[in-house]
Amino acid sequence: MFPEQQVTIHQCRHYHFRRGKRQFHAVCRWGKRMIRKLRKKFILIASGAILIILAVVMVSINLVTYASTISEIDSILEFILDNNGRMPMDWHRKENFLFHVNQELPYETRYFSMILDDCGNLVMTDYEHIASVSDEDIQEFILTDSKKNAGRIETSDGIYFYQRKQISGEDLCETYPDAGLTDESYSLTIFMDATNRLYRFQNMQLFSILSSIFCFLVFFVLVSVFSNRAIKPTIEAYEKQKRFITDAGHELKTPLAIISANTEVIEAMDGKSEWTESILNQVRRLSGLVADLITLARLEESAENENLTTEEFDFSAKVKEVAESFRLVVTQQGKQFSSEIAGGITLKGNMKSLHELVSILTDNAVKYCDDNGTVSVSLSAQKKNAVLAVTNDYKDGETVDYSKFFDRFYREDSSRNSEKHGYGIGLSMAESIVSIHKGKISAGFADGKITFTVLLPI
Repeated sequence: MFPEQQVTIHQCRHYHFRRGKRQFHAVCRWGKRMIRKLRKKFILIASGAILIILAVVMVSINLVTYASTISEIDSILEFILDNNGRMPMDWHRKENFLFHVNQELPYETRYFSMILDDCGNLVMTDYEHIASVSDEDIQEFILTDSKKNAGRIETSDGIYFYQRKQISGEDLCETYPDAGLTDESYSLTIFMDATNRLYRFQNMQLFSILSSIFCFLVFFVLVSVFSNRAIKPTIEAYEKQKRFITDAGHELKTPLAIISANTEVIEAMDGKSEWTESILNQVRRLSGLVADLITLARLEESAENENLTTEEFDFSAKVKEVAESFRLVVTQQGKQFSSEIAGGITLKGNMKSLHELVSILTDNAVKYCDDNGTVSVSLSAQKKNAVLAVTNDYKDGETVDYSKFFDRFYREDSSRNSEKHGYGIGLSMAESIVSIHKGKISAGFADGKITFTVLLPI
């Protein structure tokens, strides 16, 4: 072996070593960013789920408790009304309550009664079972809406619930024999002090909120601690997939180049044939697939490493340039082509990748446009975004699942579109380019047309 050859081999080995080292560090950087993104997403989803569960449980408990408290108050008021204004000491023999009661209920229930005649004049009041209400306070209770048979009053002393009913003087005389009542009809209103019951409910409500917050924080800490272990299988699978695509792409380049070169030699020696043409066509197709896979991998790596070269350029001119390059192809296929591109729209981004974005969307529209259909490209400025829209006629697009269009290797109705060249990677590349530039891309169908819409911040 000559010395020059030795130097060349040494340089090649040194180059591949440095290249492998750079790829290793790129994968490490990508891995760290990927882990952070997935970990953050996992924590947000898990924490959001537990937050919703805790909120539903807390709200349900509080609603049930409040409804139970109000039901208890209403039952006690009804019971006192049924007994003409007073709670009898032998209440447990006469009434069955839906809540737990004991012998202390008549002593712990704070209430008073008020009797009005048909003209609304106060006949008498009974303060025997309450201490916080005096004759001076009674006017505030007399002013309660007489059309309502039940309600709630809030005063400076507390919260009172009341119930009212019409009752004959003869029945009231059994309870108030010294009141001097006649046989005419009277309005009996029972006011019950519910301040303590509602205060206990508010304390329980506050405790349930604080407990839910504490449980959420504990869960959040636990999820944060164990999230790496939870997403580890996903990270490993994704890293292996990405590494395989990159490595396989580079490894396939050499044999494809050799196959292509050998086939061209055979054609030079023996002439062209349908077999050599078929081989070269398939090599070119596979080479294109490999190139697209490597490009997509680089785009994803650029997005993760945030090292894409950007510059400010005339996006209107770029879109017009790409669109016009397809005009001849479209017209040769017997289709119509139109463009409506607003001038003066500038973007800060990677010119090469945005050129590729417009080319991918326009090429896709040309491929899948109906015969004698129309392909149109438009660009406009809306608020702080440049809006790129690429549309083509597609009469069978109503039943298409557009949510899958940007999945890698997805081709709608591949059996019918097998004659169209492509690998199902272009739209995935377009989505990656838009994502790198902090934009949004979507696909939709209306009036027999498919439209791809891209929003890019100006």
